[in-house]
Amino acid sequence: MMRFFSLGLIISALTCQCQAYEYEFFSAKKSEMLVSDPDQPLIRTLFTHSLGEYFNQMIFWDIGIGGAVPLLSANDGAEERAGVNVLGDFRSRFAVNSKSFDLLNADYTGGLNLVIRKPFSLPGDMEVYLFHKSSHLGDEAILDTATYHYRRINYSREVVRLLYYGTLSGAVRHAYGAHYILRKDPVAPRGRLALQYNVAIPFRFIGGRFFANSNFKCNEEHAWNMDVNVQFGIRLGKETNRIFSQKLILEFYNGYSRLGQFYDKRERNISLGIIAHI
Repeated sequence: MMRFFSLGLIISALTCQCQAYEYEFFSAKKSEMLVSDPDQPLIRTLFTHSLGEYFNQMIFWDIGIGGAVPLLSANDGAEERAGVNVLGDFRSRFAVNSKSFDLLNADYTGGLNLVIRKPFSLPGDMEVYLFHKSSHLGDEAILDTATYHYRRINYSREVVRLLYYGTLSGAVRHAYGAHYILRKDPVAPRGRLALQYNVAIPFRFIGGRFFANSNFKCNEEHAWNMDVNVQFGIRLGKETNRIFSQKLILEFYNGYSRLGQFYDKRERNISLGIIAHI
């Protein structure tokens, strides 16, 4: 835990490295939204059909409320050079085909990120994201042992993520980088490093509302097996003067579960629903 707070202080201190900058509290641009990253704090409501072996043929309602709040920005005149945001995320999974809409899992994530604009004279942005995540098994899954055979675990971890956001070609955006687990419970399996690549492709036809996004992640703790998430979707609502950016998506995920209680189990899901961010 001390490493978590120490790194938080370092991230905050990095924004104050140049006295020539002007600083403004509660005003910072957010990093880009990796909407196809299952770990991205977002508002989401997805109906999920499991095709894998562990949750075979089960139907879930996956919901989440998350986002970013600006904390501090470092500005050079009218141009922002760096910004710090507070991020939080709460998400749950309910079993739709159960007698009482049973809660299976609830995850909580909180952290802060430092976004540096055009680092080292590069055209894109660099993000350092430090977060804590914990997970809890739902009460129904604990009590109804006749239906569920899940084992409750004490799951928590602190992670630091470093990503670079740039343009691949034209309007195609991508991000790549690494994660490192500073502390994790359970400690098994061994391995702390992960690599991530994300690409977002907008389609120009029909008003440019359609898009395809994908996220690829491989973890040392899972023997570098690839987790793949692919989305196809359409932007909803007005293009101007809106608070939320809503998207209707069809999503396919194949990889280790992003739910903390089932982190060592593989899932293969197809989901349909709406995601949104501020």
